[in-house]
Amino acid sequence: MRSETLMKAARAARTRAYAPYSKFLVGAALLTEDGAIFTGVNIENASYGMTVCAERTAIWNAVNAGYRKFKGIAVAADCSPPPSPCGACRQVLWELAGDIEVAMGNLEKEIISIPLLELLAMPFGSERWGENPDNIDMEINEALWRLPVFFNPVGYVINGYKAPQTIPANYKELLSTIIIDPEMEEGLYRLDEEEKIIVIAHLHEAGGYKLKDKRCGRDNEVYGVFACRAPLRPNAIAQSVVDLVSVDKNVLTVKGLDLINGTPVLDIKTDYRNK
Repeated sequence: MRSETLMKAARAARTRAYAPYSKFLVGAALLTEDGAIFTGVNIENASYGMTVCAERTAIWNAVNAGYRKFKGIAVAADCSPPPSPCGACRQVLWELAGDIEVAMGNLEKEIISIPLLELLAMPFGSERWGENPDNIDMEINEALWRLPVFFNPVGYVINGYKAPQTIPANYKELLSTIIIDPEMEEGLYRLDEEEKIIVIAHLHEAGGYKLKDKRCGRDNEVYGVFACRAPLRPNAIAQSVVDLVSVDKNVLTVKGLDLINGTPVLDIKTDYRNK
């Protein structure tokens, strides 16, 4: 993954920062060895000492998700020169991630990228501490399946549907565009041989659900949430089977997509039923 891509994720993350006191929004994006990205933002508090930096938020999110090996981190803020991690963040990154590459950028697309040990020349602890007893192999227990699962979108939807209620009744006859991350374009090789594809997406504007309720798409009869395609679900994930019209590099044109503009796409799969 290019540092520019990681920096774009950091810039996007900063829009979620909570900084009512400093007004200084910071975003961070941490890259794991297997390509997952975890973001973080600065979160301030009226008791200023309780404030947490974006870099630490990102790595804590990643460690909590079970990741221990990292390749780099990007930090973004609206300042020039670009922001550098504070001393506390440098020490935390050293212990949990080692000598990773640190990319520092701003909204003007300035980027400075250097190894962590150039920012933290004499870290506390001569090497990463690997003797944490929690890192040893553990038998899978019955509670592990309850831990949250994290996904990174591979693209997004472009069409004229601004909200779920604006999706027209004849959407099955209408075209939409799916933009795939350019870095994943190679994964589209030979997709143009397919007539239909399955689009798996995150319903980013959905919230709340009922396990059993009247379903308007089924004559207002009562169905369980797992027995229908209701958009409000325990996990806001959608699966749409659509006609594949064309593939132009990383741009897909499809027909029959029931997702709104800007919906994050998690995956594209082929429809085995056509085989």
